[in-house]
Amino acid sequence: MRLIDDVYFYPERGFLDCNTYIVGDAIIDPGSPAYLSDKIKEIEQDKIDAHSIKYVINTHLHPDHSGGNDDFAEEFDAKVAVYEGVKQYYSHYDIVLDKSITLNDIMIDILHTPGHSPESISLYIPGLKILLCGDLVFKQGVGRVDLIGGNAEKLKESINNVSTLDIEHLLPGHGPIIKGSDNVKKNFSYIIRSYFWIL
Repeated sequence: MRLIDDVYFYPERGFLDCNTYIVGDAIIDPGSPAYLSDKIKEIEQDKIDAHSIKYVINTHLHPDHSGGNDDFAEEFDAKVAVYEGVKQYYSHYDIVLDKSITLNDIMIDILHTPGHSPESISLYIPGLKILLCGDLVFKQGVGRVDLIGGNAEKLKESINNVSTLDIEHLLPGHGPIIKGSDNVKKNFSYIIRSYFWIL
């Protein structure tokens, strides 16, 4: 489903899966290999040739987000691009991301947002006011911190950092997207008020 310009959304399908996004010529979080073929069909129904997707990028490396990386990269000859801090956790990569990347003329800032996992990143598209935040925040929720590498204090710091951005579309790793700057701000306010005291 096309959201805006060259940004598309494919919702999670089941257990150990996540929301998948197409941004320019990259697939963000392919999700579970069990559902990858169905997502590819959806992508092609949107008149996107999967062979035109050059990069695979993950917001973090939990298997519900990265499980389909190798299958997609192999089938469509895409390059796996990782954030610098991911190299110590994941050896199957082709390209190391710096602080930004341009995908089909879409300029994206790469933000290190640890907490849910130490290597978590968010992708901010200032020109479209879009934040792809992985499992940092959801609609009225936050990513869990009880898995290996989770850290509540870093999660709160990361949430505080991204909450100051100019965001019209918040695209999380699970659940519904949030549209409209007022709704995004209300969601951050709810999270800070409802979760920070228990993290």
